[in-house]
Formats: sequence, C-alpha cells, structure tokens
Amino acid sequence: MTGPNIHEVERGELKRRWSLALVLSVAIAMIVATWIGLFGFLGVNAAYATFDRLLDRWLPQIETEPTLLAFPDLSRVSHVYTEDGTLLAELHAGRISEPVRFVDVPETLVNAILAAEDGDYFDHQGVDFTAIASAIRDHITGVDRRGGSTITQQVVKNNIVGDEQTIQRKILEALYAIELEQRHTKQEILQFYMNSVYFGWSAYGVAAAAREYFGKEELTDLTIAESATLAVTIRNPTLYDPRRQPERAEDRRNDVIDAMAAAGDISYEAAAAAKEAPFLIQQPEPFTSPAEHVVAEVRRQILNDREFDEHLGFTNAERRQALFGCPAHEEDCEGGGGLNVYVTVDLDLQSAANRILRSWLPLAEEDSTDTRGAPTGAIAMVENHTGAVLAMSSGLPFEQEQFDLVIQGRRNPGSAFKPFVLVAYLEAGGSLQSYWDARSPLEIECEDPCGPDGGYVWTVRNAGSVDDLLTVAQATERSVNTVYAQLSVLVGPPAIIRTAHKMGITSDLEEVYSLALGAGVVSPLEMASAYSTFATNGVHAEPYLISRITADDGRVIYDRKVRTTQAVDPVLAAAVRRPMERVVCCGTARRADMEGVPQAGKTGTHQAYRDAWFVGYVPNFTTAVWVGYPDEQISLENVVINGETYTRVFGGSVPAPIWKEFMEVALAKYPVGEFPSSLGIGYYNELPFTEVPEVTGMTTSEARDAVLGAHLMAEVEEVLSAESRGTVLGSDPVAGQEVDQGSTVTIRVAGETSALVVPALEGLSSEEALETIQIAQEAAGTAVSIEILYQPADDPELVDRVLLTVPSAGELVATDGALSLVIGR
Repeated sequence: MTGPNIHEVERGELKRRWSLALVLSVAIAMIVATWIGLFGFLGVNAAYATFDRLLDRWLPQIETEPTLLAFPDLSRVSHVYTEDGTLLAELHAGRISEPVRFVDVPETLVNAILAAEDGDYFDHQGVDFTAIASAIRDHITGVDRRGGSTITQQVVKNNIVGDEQTIQRKILEALYAIELEQRHTKQEILQFYMNSVYFGWSAYGVAAAAREYFGKEELTDLTIAESATLAVTIRNPTLYDPRRQPERAEDRRNDVIDAMAAAGDISYEAAAAAKEAPFLIQQPEPFTSPAEHVVAEVRRQILNDREFDEHLGFTNAERRQALFGCPAHEEDCEGGGGLNVYVTVDLDLQSAANRILRSWLPLAEEDSTDTRGAPTGAIAMVENHTGAVLAMSSGLPFEQEQFDLVIQGRRNPGSAFKPFVLVAYLEAGGSLQSYWDARSPLEIECEDPCGPDGGYVWTVRNAGSVDDLLTVAQATERSVNTVYAQLSVLVGPPAIIRTAHKMGITSDLEEVYSLALGAGVVSPLEMASAYSTFATNGVHAEPYLISRITADDGRVIYDRKVRTTQAVDPVLAAAVRRPMERVVCCGTARRADMEGVPQAGKTGTHQAYRDAWFVGYVPNFTTAVWVGYPDEQISLENVVINGETYTRVFGGSVPAPIWKEFMEVALAKYPVGEFPSSLGIGYYNELPFTEVPEVTGMTTSEARDAVLGAHLMAEVEEVLSAESRGTVLGSDPVAGQEVDQGSTVTIRVAGETSALVVPALEGLSSEEALETIQIAQEAAGTAVSIEILYQPADDPELVDRVLLTVPSAGELVATDGALSLVIGR
C-alpha cells in the first residue's frame, strides 16, 4: 500500500495552516459583527456554516494559481542620458518608482516604517490577530493609531485580493498573507513593500519618496525625523500629506518617533532631539530637461519607429509601457520602465547652438508692432563618419514651441539643393569644366510642362549679375540659377530625386524641374546628413539619435551600430567638394569662412527670401543652419537680426555667419580632421569638345543664343556687307568645326556703315567707268573718293581704258573710302 503523494502532503499542510487562520479570522469577524453590526445579516450558525464553504472554495486557488503569490514586477522610471552620463530626462506615466535592495535601506528607515505600520512584523506569520483586535478597539474608541493589517496583508491587499470592503475579502487576505510568508522571506516581503507602497505626490517606494520630500538621492542621508515622516505618509498619503497637512503629519511623525524609542530602535535622547527637528519639506521640483526637444524626439522614436520593434514591442501600448512603466491609475498593470536611453547629442554643443540662435534670433518682444512676429532658426549637426546627431537645436524654447524645427520642420532649401543636381549631372557624364549659358533671364525649353502657366518654356532668373558663359564649377561657386535649371532639364527630376535620396534626403520630393532651385521641402537634419556624404568621399552614414538602451539591471536591450553605404563614387564626391570649397572662400558663403580650416558648403535662399540656409561641412562634421519664420513662410525682408537691419536675408548673410560661430565652438572641442584623397578628380574636370553651330542668315540675337547654347562664348563683329544691316554673314571658326567648350566664336554681322560694292570696271573707258561708279554710289547710298592712276599700255586699244581697280570688283569700299582706277595711256 502506497502512502500519500507529494501533492496530497502539500495540500494537507496548506489546509492545516489555513484552517487555523480561518477559524481565528471568522471568530474575530463575528466579534466585530457583535460590536458594529457588520455581520448583522448573518446568524451565528450561518457564520459557522460559512467556514466550511470558505475552506472548500478558497483553498484550491493556491494550487491552481500559484503565480498569484509571486511579487509583481514593479514599474520603474526610465532615464535619458547623454553618452557622458548627463541626465536629460526622467520618463514615467505618473508613477515615480526607483526600487532599491533591502540591504540598501538604512535600519532607521526600516524601523520607522515598522513602528508606523507593523511593530511585530518579524514575530508574526503574516497575520497579527492581536493587532487586528487592537485596531478594532481603536476604531471603536475613535483612537486611530494603527491599522489591523500587517505589512504582509497590505502586500496581499494591494497586489492580490484588492480592497473590496467585505468580510470574505478580508479573510482571503489573511489566508494569502500566511501563505505568502511561507514562500518568501521577511526581508523579501519588506523589500517589495518598501518599493511598491505609495507615499503621495506620485512617489512609489522609499527612494522616490526620499527624493520627493527631502531632495535626497541616498537613503542613508535621511535623518530619524525624515525617516519617521516618510513612514507617516504610508497610512494615508492624503490625510498625512507633509505639504498640505504639515501639522497633522508632524504630530503623527512624533508618535512614530516615540514608538521607535519604545521599541528600543533609538534612544529616548535621540527621539527627543528628532521630535525637535524642524518639519521641513521641500517644495515640488519637477526635473527640468536641459534638452527638451531632444527628449521629445527620443519619445517619438521609441513609440513609433519600427527600429525598436524587436526590442521594445510591436504595438504602441507595448512600447509605452516599456518606456514609461505603468500609469498610476492602472492597478492591474505591472512592470515596464526602468530603461536607460543613451543619446548621441553633445550637451555642450546643444547648449551652444541654443545660445547662438537666441543671440542672433531673439524672441519677439511683447510690445512689438511687427505682426509677422520674429524669425527664428534651427541648427543640426552630425558626425560625418558615424551619422551620430551631435546637436539638434530649435530656435524657440520648448515651452513655446514643441514642434521640432530640426527634424519635423521641412522647408524649401533654395540653392542648397544644387549639389544633388550636380552629382546627378556628373553621374550622367557631365564635367565641372563644361560651359553653360549663364545669362538672366533665360528661357529654357522643356520636354514636359515646366512653366508656371503649364507651358513648355521655363523662364529662370539669377539673383545677381554674372558673365554670359560659365563653367559648371563657376556656376556652383556663384550659385547661378540659369545654369542649374539647364542641368535639371538635362538630367531630369527622377535622377535628381534618386541622387538626393541615396545621399540622405528622406522626404518625398515632387518630380519637377524646379527641384534644382529648391522646390522640394526638407529638414535641417536631412540636409546635414546628406551633405556629410561629400566630406567622406561618397560614404553616407545613416543619422541616428539613440545610441543604446539598457535595462535597469544593465542588460543591453538595443545597441545601434553605424550603418554606412557608398552612396556616390568616391572620386565624384571629391570632385564636387572642390567648387563647394570655393563657395566658402570665394563665393556666396564668405561669411562662413574660418581661416585655415578645411571646409565646404552651399548657401540657399528660397523664392522671395522666405527661407535662408547654409549647409557646411569640415572633414569630421556637417552642420545645417536654417533661418525663417516658424509657423509660415514669410519673406525675410526688412528684418532686424542680431542688431542689424537686413533689407533681404540671403543664405550667405545670416545662416553662414551663424554656422561659423557655432562651428568655432565645436572645433574648439573636437578635431577638424582631414578630407580624404581627391586623387583622380581630373576625370570630372576634363574640358569637353563641341561643334560650332551654323548661324548664317540668323539675326544677331538668334546667333548669340545658338553659340552660347553650344557652350561657346559669342563675340559679335560688324563687317562691311551689302546685306541688310544686322544680318549674320557667318562665323569664325566656321560652322561644323570642332572646338573646346568655352572657345570664342566670332559672329560676323553686316554692320551699320554703308559700303560701295566695287562694280566690274575693267575694259571700260574712263568716262564709262566714272558714270558706272556714280550709278553704284547712288544705289548704295554712299560716296567714295575716286583716285585715277595712269599706267603705260602697249596695246593701243587699252589706252584710256580701265586696266584694274583697287579694291577689285565685288569688294567693298566704305563711305569716305577710296577707289583707285588704273587707266592705260
């Protein structure tokens, strides 16, 4: 015959423990019913009959739901740090909790909590029946000094059975409390209690409460009086609120101190001194982030980006709990939070960017009469080789504008978009030394509708005066719209968009030719990221803000690796860098130039001066600066910036010097580096050939257009001709000849001076010749001098006959010129 199995033994032991507890609980409940009528609806016999039903009904739950007795995972506050450990934010959903180990809680605080809540904690087995009776007596007599529930019972009530006001719930609470102490040590239960109990003002647990009320990060720094004050709030955080009910809380504090002395935890002398301590509670001091826009972007990315699916959950609810923990009002929620999120932002550079923007672009004054408000700006900086975002500063404080102008703000980049057109052009076989018609205004014919009226002619104008013919490199340096409009038509919008996207632009771009002049909308961070590709010879590093995320126990949950692609041919990227370097030293961005520093970049000014940009880079870093109005695109005309009145704001006038001031701060902290090799860029600097066009018969204007359109310099020369004035007679070199682009072609045009076409006079008598000349002069409307020279003639028939003329027949003699007749004699 076999004995009982292990489950039967466990069940019997469990029933024995619970039976005793249940008998005592029901007995006490019946006494209470006699005193206060709680059991008025039950007779004594019915109450005893309830015992058996309770035993059968509740005992099985321990076997079928053992997880009920496991401590819930406590929510924790998440933190955002810079890589050097500077705290940027504390993230939670109204439940501020920082669990600590039992061994890290000072004995004084433990004793204060026990004195206030459960003086016999280490002596009972989960239920203190004497305390229950005392609590009932205190309640009846109106002296409410302690509760009847032990700390273990409070843990059960708060986490297992709830707080429904029924005798059945109270009995079940006692039963679970006894079993909880069988499964956990006293220290484990007390540790969970001290970390989970609510102290008021969103503080859960002793660590959060110590910081909330006394500003103390270390529990060991708490005094006896402070420890007793914290213990007081547990019973009823509202009734004993140290801030709103200081007198009541102080009285109760002193009672706890007396109880500690009576229990031998402290001396009576120490107790007396503690009771005399001033009741000082610090006022609420919510943590203020030094980089609120950064923190807002961290929250947005973690809650929305697919990047974190496998690390923090696939749904928004999962992400929200992982980051913020449980909301204070959700009692059934457990776990979450406790993340340490590290970001790439350098707080020194972030602060410098904020300071510089506020200096150049201060907030509008309250008494300002300018209905436009005040312009602002944004600065985005990335590390070229890794993509790490080092600064993302919006010009407006977070409390005024939560919209992040660096990442969420998308504006027209103007000519700052031209480098992407240049890359697409060179990839299509173009050359930096190719010459293009740079006149303004210039009408450009398109294969697709490109004009503002939907027509096929696009009229483009430059911002300033330039030569008629420029190389692509020169047009880049001087930001010539007419040249880049032609390049856009040549390569097409799809190629430009593909180039921009592979280099780091992520915004959707419309397929229009005016992309070359900044018709699309992009963010400062996109522009900084894309331009960094030039600094690294075509290697694009995907930008990122969150570098790693660790759990509360130090486990690495997410570790961002550098992601790079060879977006552009290395030699091509190096070739483009050359004219962009000249933009800074010699072109539109001279105010960004830092002496002795390798640097390059491009200015951008959107139509009607609505947005102004400068995006520049040094070997290790790229920074984009945008200036404009925050809420809508308003012309930057007649504005005061940094104490100076600007009739119009260009990318080179305000963003460029802001860039310089910021980069000087950055390069005082970090090395500038060196640009990679530019070996081989001659391939993209070869001078192309072209063919001289046929211009004969055209008007002068048509001929100039044809020659400039053939990438040649046009020079007009007026010559004597019998043709109508202005008629193009030909060119030098002649049509069809192959020459270098940029060569000068002389367009020969019939000039304004009248001329005599020398008639055929040989063989005529002198009289006949003079008469013929007279008729020709009248026809041509000119008059020439006649010079007669005589030459001996051997043939008598040639005497008094014209032997020859100078010039010869068919040639021209200008008005007031001379025609010589050689007559035989």
